[in-house]
Amino acid sequence: MRKLSASNEGLYIEKKSKFICHLYKVKDETEIQEILKAEKKKYFDAKHHCYAYVLGETGALVKCNDDGEPSQTAGKPMLDILQKEGFTDILCVVIRYFGGTLLGTGGLVRAYSEALKDAIDKSEFVNEIPAVIVEYKYAYNFDAKIASYLRDNGIKILGTEYSDSINLKIALPEGDFEKTGADLVNITNGSIEELSKEKCMYSF
Repeated sequence: MRKLSASNEGLYIEKKSKFICHLYKVKDETEIQEILKAEKKKYFDAKHHCYAYVLGETGALVKCNDDGEPSQTAGKPMLDILQKEGFTDILCVVIRYFGGTLLGTGGLVRAYSEALKDAIDKSEFVNEIPAVIVEYKYAYNFDAKIASYLRDNGIKILGTEYSDSINLKIALPEGDFEKTGADLVNITNGSIEELSKEKCMYSF
């Protein structure tokens, strides 16, 4: 799945109707509701505030709203684009200022879609894959060998703590977890200890 790096804005104008698109990186529906309230308050004089969002590691939680536009001419086309692009944890809000000329259903679908596409074109995204965050504990005499192994294999280090031993936290693609664990066991002659592991989605 792909996630938005930072909020961004797009714009499309058709027959004096202005479509302002805002893209937000979001984590849950509570945050989405807060953003929608803020959008309606800021753009109180706009005729429509249409939105679509996708949430969850697999993008399973979705919702869209036409906010008074003809059915499936605003929210649904935007949702289709978000899903087609493989986005998740993303909210799209398009504010419409009516220009005095009716655009028809086809024109509305195009306008809302183009506003969103403009915002997407201006944005940066990251790809997330199934991963494992794992923490290990090992003795100081293995530090140089493990550091060399992590560097040679391009393994992402999330944190290192030094006390009576070394605690190391790393992020691994799920498919690399078993092999990396076996390699570290070999390097430390079986003395390394796995303290914790957590499956998640992660961007490398």
